[in-house]
Parts: sequence; structure tokens; C-alpha cells
Amino acid sequence: MTTVKYLLLFHFVQFSLQITLEPILERNCSEARDIFANSSSEFIKCSIEYSRPITFCENCVKQYINVIKSYNNMSKISINETSCLNNLVNLDRLGIIEIIYENNVNLWNRAKCYECFQIVNGTQTDSVSNETIQFSSLYNDFYKCLNNTSDNQCSECSLKYDALQNYFFSISNENEKIGVCMDIVDQMNTTWTYWGNKCCKYRRHNEYLFLSSSIMVLLCTVLFYVISQICAKKKLPTIIEQTRFLSSSLET
Repeated sequence: MTTVKYLLLFHFVQFSLQITLEPILERNCSEARDIFANSSSEFIKCSIEYSRPITFCENCVKQYINVIKSYNNMSKISINETSCLNNLVNLDRLGIIEIIYENNVNLWNRAKCYECFQIVNGTQTDSVSNETIQFSSLYNDFYKCLNNTSDNQCSECSLKYDALQNYFFSISNENEKIGVCMDIVDQMNTTWTYWGNKCCKYRRHNEYLFLSSSIMVLLCTVLFYVISQICAKKKLPTIIEQTRFLSSSLET
């Protein structure tokens, strides 16, 4: 009889715990879902805010990391050995949570933002990559030169411009539409536009001088050759051909 009482008490306690724990777990799932919703909202808002000029990667990396963490957190919380993500989120055919998550990840990857930061053990961090640091240094040096030079910017800053451009080409994949982190691409595009509008005329002027000089040298060479040929023909000795009659008269 005592054993039966203990068994009944055990089942009652187990049932009571199940009743009290499941709402807590469901509440935890709802909280995790809300955190993901807020993280996604903040990331999308940040993406739009820094879409022009494009500093999206630099300014939205923390929001993106929060999206990843909040999504993974829904997978860690479980109800009856079923993850919160599967139990409460992915039961509908639309898969709204999954679609929003994939869109966030695709936006980040499409802009190649991961190349602006370090990835440690497959995990995105907000630590800036060495390539980004080097490019930013060259970029700042170039624009400091522009700001500190009122006259002859094109000649004074041409070396810094070439250094910036050459480094960009060294880290960019030319075979892809977006060769490197989009923040860097946009900065380089802005630099090309400024330099093209202001300094290409300067370069074209120098090129015109070089081409003009080259043409003049070529013309002088050709003219010298023609004159030399004419003078040489005038100086050729006159050769008198002797006839047989003149030769016989001389012999007589």
C-alpha cells in the first residue's frame, strides 16, 4: 500500500512539474523569438540607414551578429527534446522566421561584409580585418593629402592615389561582380569619380605633351633621313662613259 502511495505521489509531482515547466519553456521560446524579431528589425533599419554612402558593413556588424546569436539561441532552447525553432517557429508552411534569417544572411554575404572583419573558428566577429585596416590607412593618407593641398592636388597626391588604387586591386577579385567588401568598393568608386573629374584633365594634358613630343621627334627623324638622302644624291660623282670611237682615237 505504501509503495502504491509513493508511485501515485511520484506521478502527481511529475505531472505537476510538466504543467508548470512547459509554460516556462514556451515563454522562453516566445522571448527568444521576440529577441530575434528585434535583432532582425535593428539590422534591417541599420542597413537602410547606411545604404548611401555605403558604410553598411562597418556600422551594422554588431546588429548582424545579434541576428545570428538570437537565431541560434532559438535552436538551443528545447521543449520535449524538440528545439524551440522547430517547435514554435517552423511549423507553418511559410517559414517566416527562416526566410527573414536567410534574407539577412544573404544581404550580408552579397555585400561581402565578412571580408571587412575577422572570422574566428567560423564565427563572424566585429574585429576589423588586416586588409581593411591597410586600405583605410591608405585611404586616409590620400584624403589628408587632398585636404592639405590647395593647389596642384593632382600632382602632389598622385603617388598616394596610385598606392591606394594598387592596393585595392591587390585585394579585389576582378572575376567577381563585387570583388571585395562593399564598403571598400564604394569608397574606391567615390575616389575614382573624384579623381576622374578633377585630375584626368591634368593627366591628359601631360599625355598630350608626351605624345606631341614623341611625334615631333619622329617627324624630325624622318625629315633628317629624307634630307640626308637628297644631299647624298647631289654629291654623287659624275661618271663619263667612253665610246669606242674615242678610245680608238686616243690609241692612234
